[in-house]
This record gives sequence, C-alpha cells and structure tokens, in this order.
Amino acid sequence: MDLKTLCKNYGLEAVPEFWRTSEIRLRAIYNGAGPDRLPDFGRDILSEFLSLFKGAFVIHDYDYDRSDKSRIGFNTANERMLRNMMKILDKEYPLSKVLKWPLRVRWWLRAGAAYRAVKKWGWSAWMD
Repeated sequence: MDLKTLCKNYGLEAVPEFWRTSEIRLRAIYNGAGPDRLPDFGRDILSEFLSLFKGAFVIHDYDYDRSDKSRIGFNTANERMLRNMMKILDKEYPLSKVLKWPLRVRWWLRAGAAYRAVKKWGWSAWMD
C-alpha cells in the first residue's frame, strides 16, 4: 500500500501540500521511526516497535522535511503526530471493543513515549 493511501485510510491530518506530494517524494522523505542520526538498524528496530503508527510518522517526517525552524512549527508538527497516532489507535483498538483494551493500552503507552521523545530530542532534527 502506498504511503498516502495508508494515511487516507486512517483519516490522518496533514497540511494540504502533503496530499499533493508524489509518492516517490514521500518515500524519499520518510525514514521510519527515529531521527536520521540513528543508525539504520536502530531505526529498523524502533520502526518495528512503533509499526502501528507508520502513517503518523510519514506525515511527521514530511512536516520535519519542510521545517520552518520555528518553535511554533516544531510544536505543531509534534502535536499533529500525536493526534494522528491517536486516530490510528482509535481505529485499530476502539474503546468500544473491551477485549482489545490490553492491546490499546500497550500501543497508547508506545504513542506517548514516541511523542515525549520527539518533544525532548527532536529540536535538532527540526533545525536541520
């Protein structure tokens, strides 16, 4: 499945320019979960650990690629990533499905960790 279709299927939020960007360009921008400075094997492990949220990370990488180098832009990109992770979580593990709550909690904890990580350590990537 292509990246934009993945994001559309979850109803994810992105700037309008994202939806007009070619699949080839999005694939060039998207590097998985984690910063560019992380070795490939580390990003592969992290991407697998956070695999449910791939669509949110595609949009997040796009936002970082077009960084305006402002604190407001940085916070906006990170908040959008969190909202998108929650949309994915709600679609895959809705609160109405009680038997899925243990999985929902596991993924919710991972989403929170990813969000806190980009808030704490993402600034240098935002500025690059």
